[in-house]
Amino acid sequence: MTGEDPRQRRGDLELKLENPLGFFESERLVEINDALLQVLGCQWDRPPLLPASWDRPPLFDALQPHRSRLSSYALEQTWVDKDPRLCITYPAYLHILLRRIPLVVALREPLAVATSLHARNGFSLNRGLVLWWIYNHHISSQLCSEDLIITYDNLLAFDDQSLQQGLGPFLECRGHSRPSDDYVRALIATLIRPDLNRAAAVINAESCACVHPLLLAICERTYQAVASASDQLISFQEHFDSLPRAVTECSAREQLLSEADFGLLHNDLLSAESEVQNLAFLLEQREQNCELLRRQLRNLQESHSWKITAPLRAFIGFLRFAFR
Repeated sequence: MTGEDPRQRRGDLELKLENPLGFFESERLVEINDALLQVLGCQWDRPPLLPASWDRPPLFDALQPHRSRLSSYALEQTWVDKDPRLCITYPAYLHILLRRIPLVVALREPLAVATSLHARNGFSLNRGLVLWWIYNHHISSQLCSEDLIITYDNLLAFDDQSLQQGLGPFLECRGHSRPSDDYVRALIATLIRPDLNRAAAVINAESCACVHPLLLAICERTYQAVASASDQLISFQEHFDSLPRAVTECSAREQLLSEADFGLLHNDLLSAESEVQNLAFLLEQREQNCELLRRQLRNLQESHSWKITAPLRAFIGFLRFAFR
């Protein structure tokens, strides 16, 4: 981002009621991200649960036409973009731009995200929480030690220590000077308007009553764990490494699964059921073998020869104990 007014960057999405101060998203990148999601059979509000293999055909072949559109991005070093779709499509840009772009992840409180989506898109709170987890899950697998995690609340409140300890070194490592506290405060004051925060919208009792309690508990517990961690980057990767059962169940209930995801999960289910059947068959065979051996042992113990040789076995046992 250059020194121009960030709300007036050329090529950005036009200002709208939902973001009157600007989206800070390139119209070109948004179009490409939507195209990439379409290749996966998904949309931003119906993201894939499973990671995509962008390094293999046919997905890799779908990336080639976008290189010419993003040649300026590939060669330019000082640009910033904020499109949430990048959480899903980010791995594809390694093959489009032919280089890795550093990441800054602003982690926002889950219910605030769900509330915002409820006010703007009419989504249920459960759907908003599922989207919050899936997006964070996808980007967590792409993070490395060069990246930065920062909580949205710290950014909003301008927590000097958190910002300077995180943003300062992050910028300096990339050849940029560390901004002064006054400059950052002025920038935040210009770009952030608490009165435009949709997360503060009132949620009616009916909407709250429908929230999946386990889903909400998992999301809030994870947020608190990452926000309070001494190493937020490592904590973020660890906590968003998988998709909890509550997330997948609510995802299916909210009909977020794409046909591709449904097909893959259905195949996984059939494979798991087949494996369970095989294990059940092996267990039954082992139990039958054990029962056969138990019968043979009982027959041997009840035989005439076993009873006659009992004193001899006792004497041999005594000798083994005596000379051990």
